[in-house]
Amino acid sequence: MESKKIVGVSGLGLALLLGAQGAMAQVAVQPQAIPFGSFVLVPSLIAQTVLDDNIYGLHDGEVSSFSQILNPSLQFVAQDRLNVYSATYSLKAASYANDSNDSYADQNFALGAHVEPSGRLRFDGSLGYSMLHDDRGTGSTSGFSLVDIRKIGEVDKYNVTSVGGGIEYGAQDARGLAVLNASMSQKRYDRGFVATARDNDMLNTLVGLRARVMPKTTILVDYERQDTNYKTDPLAGGYADALDNRLLVGVTWENTAQTTGKLRLGNGKRKVDGQKELTKFTWDLIGTWSPQARDVVNVDAGARAGDANLPYTSVENTHFTASWTHDWLDRVNTVVTLGTAKDDYKGNPLPVDNRSDDTKTYGLATNYQMRRWLVLSAGVSVNDRSSDIKSFDTKRSVMSVGAQISL
Repeated sequence: MESKKIVGVSGLGLALLLGAQGAMAQVAVQPQAIPFGSFVLVPSLIAQTVLDDNIYGLHDGEVSSFSQILNPSLQFVAQDRLNVYSATYSLKAASYANDSNDSYADQNFALGAHVEPSGRLRFDGSLGYSMLHDDRGTGSTSGFSLVDIRKIGEVDKYNVTSVGGGIEYGAQDARGLAVLNASMSQKRYDRGFVATARDNDMLNTLVGLRARVMPKTTILVDYERQDTNYKTDPLAGGYADALDNRLLVGVTWENTAQTTGKLRLGNGKRKVDGQKELTKFTWDLIGTWSPQARDVVNVDAGARAGDANLPYTSVENTHFTASWTHDWLDRVNTVVTLGTAKDDYKGNPLPVDNRSDDTKTYGLATNYQMRRWLVLSAGVSVNDRSSDIKSFDTKRSVMSVGAQISL
C-alpha cells in the first residue's frame, strides 16, 4: 500500500482551513506551519482591548466597560493529495473591567475531513463540541432593565454538540453535479430556568442539483429542511417546535466583470406547533466585486424566517451588508462596513405585542501588517436599533485595538 504523503498546509488544505483570511486581500497574517507527527500545526493568537459604551444594549442607563479579549487557536492539518484532515481547538476569553459576571471563556473543538476517492465523488465530515455563552442583555435577558440583568448574575452558558456530513457527486468540470448535506446539533444551557424553550435538537438537510451552463456560470436548485425540537414545554400544547422548508433556485458565477457570487431565490414555509403556517419569499446573495487590484467589495444580503427568543416563536429577517476593503499600501488597508436589517417578530402566544426592529450598522477598521506573522488593527463599529417597543431602542459604539499573531 502506498504510504500517505504529508504535504503540509498548502493548496487545498490552506484554502479550506484559513480561507477566510483572504477577505483582507494582501494584508493578512501568513502563518508558518510546524511539523507535528503526521500533521502540521498552525497556531495563532488574536488579542484585543475593547471599549463598549453600552455592553447590555440598554435603551437608557447605559453601562460602558473596557474588556481584554484573548483568542488563541491551534489547527492541525494533514493533506494527502486532495484529501484533507483537520483538528481545531480555539479559546475566546474576555475579562470585563466593569463586572466580572460579564466575563466568559468560550471553547470550540472540531474535527473535519474532506475526502475525494475519485474525480466524481467527494465526501465531507465534521464533529464539533462548543462551550459558549450569551452576553448579558441578549438571549434570556434581552430587553431587561439594568437591575434585572444584574439580578441574573453571570452570563448564560450553554454547550453545543454537532455532527455533519456531505456528499457531492460529479466531476468538478462536469455539466451536472448532485449535492447532499446533513447536520445534527444539540444545544443545552447550564441553568434550568434559562433552558426553558431554549434547549433544542436541530436537524438540517440540503439536497441540491447543479448545472453548468457556461465555463464559469452554474445554475442550481436547492431544497432545505430544518427541524427544530425544543426540550421543554412551558405552555400548554407544546412550544416553538418548528419545521422550516425552503425551495430555492439560483446561479453562481466567477470572475464575470471582476465579480464572483451566488444568488438564490425561492419560497420558505415555516410551521410552528399550534400556530398558522408562515410563508415568506426567501432569498440570499453573497458576492465579491473587485473593480481595481487594490479594492474588494463584499456583499451579504438575504431574507428568511427563523427561530426567535421568548416570548416570540418566529422572526422574519431581511438584511443587507456591504464592506469595502482598500489596500492603500502593500501592508496597510482599511475596511468600511455598512449594514441594515429589519426583524419582524411573530407568533407570540402570550398577551404581548408583536415587535418590529430596524437596525443600522456602521464600521471602520484599519489593518497594518508589521511582519509576516503580525497584523495590528484598530476599529470602531456603531449599532443603532429602532424598535416599536421602547425598551429595545438602543445605540451602541464599540472601539477596539488589537493584534493577530502567528509563527
